[in-house]
Amino acid sequence: METIRDGKMDDKGYAFTPLALLLMIPVVILAVSYNGIVNEVNLLSAIAIGGDVTSSVAGDIIDNIQQDTADAGRKSAFMAVQLVINRTNTLPDNNPFFEEGESETYILNNTVNMINVNLTSTCSDLEKQTGRTILINGTPIDSYTNKTANIFQQDDLSISQEDPYGFIISIPSLSIQVLQNSSTANQSVTFNTPPQTAYVSIEGLEDPYIWVNTKERNSSIIYKYPYYNTYMGNYEYHFADDVTSGKLSFLWECLMGANSTMGYRPYYFPDPYGLTFFDRLEDRNVSNSPTNETRMSTFILWDPLQEDHGNLPTSMLDHEYFQSVSGGTITANKNIVMGPDGKNFIISNTYRTRLGLSSSY
Repeated sequence: METIRDGKMDDKGYAFTPLALLLMIPVVILAVSYNGIVNEVNLLSAIAIGGDVTSSVAGDIIDNIQQDTADAGRKSAFMAVQLVINRTNTLPDNNPFFEEGESETYILNNTVNMINVNLTSTCSDLEKQTGRTILINGTPIDSYTNKTANIFQQDDLSISQEDPYGFIISIPSLSIQVLQNSSTANQSVTFNTPPQTAYVSIEGLEDPYIWVNTKERNSSIIYKYPYYNTYMGNYEYHFADDVTSGKLSFLWECLMGANSTMGYRPYYFPDPYGLTFFDRLEDRNVSNSPTNETRMSTFILWDPLQEDHGNLPTSMLDHEYFQSVSGGTITANKNIVMGPDGKNFIISNTYRTRLGLSSSY
C-alpha cells in the first residue's frame, strides 16, 4: 500500500492534512453563500426596479389626466369661439351664437372626446415602453377599438369659474390597475385616481361677442388688464392715477391694451356688472352668472357702429356700446380725454362711477 508522510502522497497526487482540510471548509461555505446572496440581490433588485416602474406608470397616468384635460379644454374653448365666428355669414337667421347653456355643453362634449382619445393613446404608449398592462375601470386598454375608449362621459365632467380669465374643469376619480408580469416578479398596482381639477385659460382667445356685434370690424383678443387690485372686496382700477393734459393713466394703457400690427387690443378688466366668457359665446348683454368675480368688460375703439348710433355719443364700455347707451366725455386739465384711436373717450355716468372716474380732473 501507498503511505502518506507529512501530508504528501507519492507521485500520484496530494492529500490534505486534517488541519488544512479544516482551513478550507469555511472558504467553500462562503463561496456557496456568496453565490446565493448575489442571486437574491439580483432578484430583489428586479422586484424593486419593476415595482418602481409600475408605480411611476401610475403617477404618469394621473399627471396626464390633468394635463390632457387642460389642453383639451383650451382647444375646445378655441373651437367654440371659431364656431361662432365662422357661422356669422352662414346661418340664415344671422344668429351664430350658442343658445343658453349650449356653450358649456359644447366645450364639455369636445373636451371629453379629446380626453378619451388622449388618455387611451397615452396608456397604450406606456404599455409599449414599460411592458406593463394597464386597465382603466377594469377594462384593458388594448381591448378598445382604435384606442378610443369611452372612459369619461360628458356628465362626468363639470365646468366652474372663479375668475374671468379662465374656467375650471372638474375630473372624477378613475380605477387604475397596472400589471407587471415577468419571470422574476408578478406585481400590480391598483388604485383610484384622486378627483382632479384643471384650469383652462382663455387669455389670447378672440372675443366672438365683439367680432360679430361690430359686424366683423373689430377683432378683440382677451388680455388681462394688469393694473387693478381689490380692496375690501371692491375693485380699484387705477384708471386716473396719473393725470396729464387730456390723458389719464392707466386708462390710456387699458385702451391701448396689447398693441400689435393688427391694431389696439384693449385690455379686459374684472367687472361685477360685465359678462363672462360663456355670456359672450351666447350673446348676452346681462350676465346670468351667479358669481360676480367671473365677469369682465372691455372697451370698443373706432366707433364701428357709428352709422347705427348716428350722432348719439355712445358709451365705449362693450355691452353698453351694443345697447346704444349714451355717455359723456371726461376732461383732464381742461382738455377732453381721448383714446389711442383719436376719438373722445365716452362713458356712461353709471360706469364712470363704477370705474372710479370723475367727469373732470
